[in-house]
Amino acid sequence: MSDTPKKNTSSLVTILLITLLIVAPIVWIVIFKTGRHLTEKLPILFERTVDANGDTIYHTIDDFEFTNQLGEKITKQSIKGKIALVNFFFASCHDVCPEMNRNLQEVYKEFLKDDNVIFLSHSVDPEHDSVPVLFEYSKRFGAEAPKWNFLTGSKEKIYDIAEVSYKLLANEDRENNSFFHSENIVLVDKEGRIRGIFPGRRGMAKDGIPAIIDAVRALEYEYKQQQ
Repeated sequence: MSDTPKKNTSSLVTILLITLLIVAPIVWIVIFKTGRHLTEKLPILFERTVDANGDTIYHTIDDFEFTNQLGEKITKQSIKGKIALVNFFFASCHDVCPEMNRNLQEVYKEFLKDDNVIFLSHSVDPEHDSVPVLFEYSKRFGAEAPKWNFLTGSKEKIYDIAEVSYKLLANEDRENNSFFHSENIVLVDKEGRIRGIFPGRRGMAKDGIPAIIDAVRALEYEYKQQQ
């Protein structure tokens, strides 16, 4: 009996295995590196109005001016044309804030060489979180300004922008000498519109960090489609 059928079968299996080894990494890149929801447009969140021309006007973040860990002024104009990831913390916090910023660090690493993405972390305790304190704190996460800015400034303006612009909680409990702030991370598009709010702590939502990365990539894809 001829061995030809067996040889043909063996060759076919070999070809299939080689094809799988080549295709699998490509599929992985398409799914996990370019965004699992790449073609799904992200929602634009919060209130909107219609002007006299019938055009929809969306909620956008207000103008601001804060100081980062290098003593540089960061304003709304500074982040114009950037996709921003925003959160709130304070340096003396020992549980929620380090965990949230470590998670944000993973996203930061993913977009480290992407000039379209910027990070804004606001201190809710600006009286103690001076520029030198924020500089030392930022080093814990390998953060370099102006890519990742740890911001201080007027407490009133920080709390105001948290609640009014980013729709997050931020306030102070003077009796217990403690601070309340949202544990969420806000995704802001190049027009200053809020396109997503994500849990900043691991375990608060399934695939939290990949979901943020995925959303940023989907937003970038949206802008590419507009070109």
